[in-house]
Parts: sequence; C-alpha cells; structure tokens
Amino acid sequence: MKRKILSLLIIAVFIGACSEDYLEVKNENRYSGETFFTNATTAKEASTAIYSALLFQGMFEREFYFIFDLLGNDAEKNFPLQGSLLDLPNYTHNPNSGELNYLFNSCYKIIFRSNFVLDMLVKWAPTSEEDMALATRISGEAKFLRSLAYFWLVTCYGDVPLKAQLEDHLILQSERTPKAEIWANIETTLLEAIDELPLAQDYADADYGRASKGAAIALLGKVYLFQQKYADAVSQLSALRSDPYDYELASSIDDMFIYDLKTKETIFAVMHGEWQGWGVGNAYGMFGGQEGWGNKMTHTGRAMEYGFNDWWNVLVSDALVQAYTYEDEGGMPYIDPRAANTFYSEASLGGDTTFCDECDGGPILYDTVIKEGQVSWRKYEMYEVREKYGQPDSYINSQIIRYADVLLMLAEAYIENNQVDNALPLINEVRRRSNAFEYTTLGDQANARAIVRHERQMELAGEQSRFFDLVRWGILQETINAEKEAAVGIQPVKDYHVLLPIPQSERDANPVLDAQVNNNWN
Repeated sequence: MKRKILSLLIIAVFIGACSEDYLEVKNENRYSGETFFTNATTAKEASTAIYSALLFQGMFEREFYFIFDLLGNDAEKNFPLQGSLLDLPNYTHNPNSGELNYLFNSCYKIIFRSNFVLDMLVKWAPTSEEDMALATRISGEAKFLRSLAYFWLVTCYGDVPLKAQLEDHLILQSERTPKAEIWANIETTLLEAIDELPLAQDYADADYGRASKGAAIALLGKVYLFQQKYADAVSQLSALRSDPYDYELASSIDDMFIYDLKTKETIFAVMHGEWQGWGVGNAYGMFGGQEGWGNKMTHTGRAMEYGFNDWWNVLVSDALVQAYTYEDEGGMPYIDPRAANTFYSEASLGGDTTFCDECDGGPILYDTVIKEGQVSWRKYEMYEVREKYGQPDSYINSQIIRYADVLLMLAEAYIENNQVDNALPLINEVRRRSNAFEYTTLGDQANARAIVRHERQMELAGEQSRFFDLVRWGILQETINAEKEAAVGIQPVKDYHVLLPIPQSERDANPVLDAQVNNNWN
C-alpha cells in the first residue's frame, strides 16, 4: 500500500512539474512567416513570390492584355470571344466584371506580398556584408513592385485604400485614400527604390528580369508624366540616356515580340518561360491555376488567344490599322513600316502578307487562310517560326516599360514643357529603328503633340498603353467614340468610363469603401 501511494506521489509531482511547453512536441517541418524567412535563400524566395503575382488572374498570363487592348481599341472582338470579355470593347463592363475584379485583387496581392517582404527584412536583420547588400536590393525590388501595383490602381480606379505597411492589411474595412496621397506615396517609395536597386547590368544572369535602378527611374518618370509634372519627368527620363545606364533600341521590334531576345531595350517586363510539358505544369493554368493546379507554369496565353491560326479571339481594330497610313511631310500618302511588324494583312494595308517564313516548307501567304479585310496580330505571336500552337505556351515576355517608351515619354514631356526642338531627335530615333522617314520639324507645340501621340499609338500597339494614354490626355471619350462610330456605328464611352468600376466583391467585403462609391460605379 505504501509503495502504491509513493508511486502516485511521484506521478503527481512529475505531472505538476511538466510545463505545457514540455508536453507540446515541436513540429520541425511546420513553418510560418515568422520562422521561415530567416536567411538569404528564403529572403530571395520571398521576393520572387512578389513577381509571381504578376502572373495571377487579372495580370499578364491572361486578362491584362484583354482588358486594356480592348478598352484602348487596339484590339476588336472576333467571333470566338466569349463571356464578360465581350463587355470590354462595347464599354458595357460593370462592377461584377470578373476580369476587372481580378485586376483589382491581384494588384493588392502584389502590395501585400511587397509589404510582407519589407516587414520580413526588418526581422531578418542580416549581419554579413553580402547578406546586407542582398537585403537592400530585395527592399528596392519590393518597393518598385508595390509602386507599380499602386500605379495601376490609382490610374484605373482613382481613390483606393492605401496599405503602406503590413499591419494595414489587417484593417479589413478601409476607407479610400485620396489619389493625391497615393501618387505621393508612389513617388516617395520609388525614390527609395532607386537608392536601393542595382543597375540592370549588375545582376547575375540567373536574376535577369528583376527590377533595377533604371526600371525604378523609368517608372518614376512615367508617374511624373501622368501627373503633368513635366520638368520632373524630363529630369528622371533623361537620366536613362547616359552612363551608367546602357539602354538602347533593339535592332528590330521583332527581337522583343517574336524572338524575345534579351535586348537592352527592355527596362522592365513580366518574365514568361516556355511551357515545360505536362510532367511539370498545366498548359491551361492561366485559367485560374496559378500557384495551384497549374503548377510550375509561367507562360502566357496571349499568342494562343490572339492567334489567327489558333483561338483567334480578337482582331486588330480598324482604327489601329488606319493609324499606320498617314501623310509624310510632303503631304504624300505613306504607310509606316511598323505596320508589318504589328499585324498580318493584305498588302494594301501595310501588314505582313506571309507567315511561317522560318518554318519547314517556306512562307505561307496570309490571304490563303484568312478572308479579305481581316487583320490579325503579328506582334506577340510566333507565326514566323510556327504554323500553329496547339496549346497556350508563349514564352514572349510582357513588356511593361521599354526604352522606346522612355524616349517617347521624354519627347512628350519636352513638348508639354514647350521645348519642342528637344523632342525631335527622340522621336526620330524611334522611327529610324524601323526605317520610317524622319521628321525635319515637329512644327508648333500643338502639331508636335499630335505627332508624339500618334507615335505612341503605332510604336506601343498591343502593349496595353493606349487606354492609359487617352485617359491621361483627357480624350478617351471623344477618341474611342469616333473610332467606334466609324467602325460599328456606336458611341459607347461615357464620361465615367475614365475610371474602372470599384469591384462589387470589394464593396461587399468592405462596407466603408462601399459607402464611398457613387452611382454604382466609382
């Protein structure tokens, strides 16, 4: 009996001495944001995860090019186009349009991941010089990407909630921040990023495509231009014209939009890669399989979606085709040679008349497979080297800012600052690359303005630029309505279309924001 009582006392003492920590066995395979990102390798993985959000729904694997090519009337719907994408060229999109909801949400995913990385870097506190340099670079990358996401949000939606740090994401019901504060935050953040980022040429080959000092300067110059701060835009954009920056125009537009060589013209692009096969990923992951069932896929569906020998969901708009035919300085009809780099068409329109030039069996006449008058995209396509695709697997990187864009933005800033003569060599530099005639004069400010705007339409066709340009120039409604009236007999654009509607899903989740929405739009 005594022995039994003693045994019970020992057990009781043992249990009483045990703490909860002792009883809880730590799972060494379980990580959290607090415990995983503690070294250089995991910090770099965290930064890479920000870039991956550029492939999410609403972004560059699929929806982004549809949204802004159709709203900007670079592209026109073709008969296979389906679903709510049909609303975009008719300007009947609404707060429930899925693509616009995806865009809004993915921008905030980029912002959240950026803020997470910035918070993680503070907690990591590296000690070696190599790790500290890496932490500084990653900080610059996060700030650049967060600024890029806010640039899209403020230009598309106007006043939006500002999430300046990680803790802000825990506030689910946030008010809209005035766009002036958003612009100011972007400017401040980009100036910090410029100080922290390396030059593009200082990256290792394995890190090709990461944000660089030049990319941050180019984006800041664009931010200033969009706010009509022309002197500031000139200051930033002109810096990219000399050492230590080595940007230059590629020998041909095709180098970037068909062959996708690593040219010095690319300043920042969304990186895509060749589909590696069904053993690695899903070719159709762009339909919502990102970071899920799509597995390791980074390719884009654009070539398949736009391709005339494949899904062929869109055509080149009549307005864009006509933009390449204009008068030269002598008043004579002229077809810009960039037409042949941009679309396939009959010869009279200036487009490329053959495809599969590098396939076995030689070139194929475009008009043998397409009806007369139908104009299809050549830019961002691979039909010069492949007759058909069979599945979405384009590796062609999505250009966000390239050097030709910088030259034209700088020219525009000079023109708006009434320094027209400074713009002439910049415009001619872009034209010279494609063997277009060079202007001897731009005329007065109004004429120069018309020329640079026309140049942007031709040079940046299909790069999701024109909608943003027309909005910031204050001519979206008049321009698109005139083009649509001529093409299909409608004038769909209303004054409120200069902003996209605040997504209904966001309004449902955030009643505070919903109360600030006017006219069920923005």
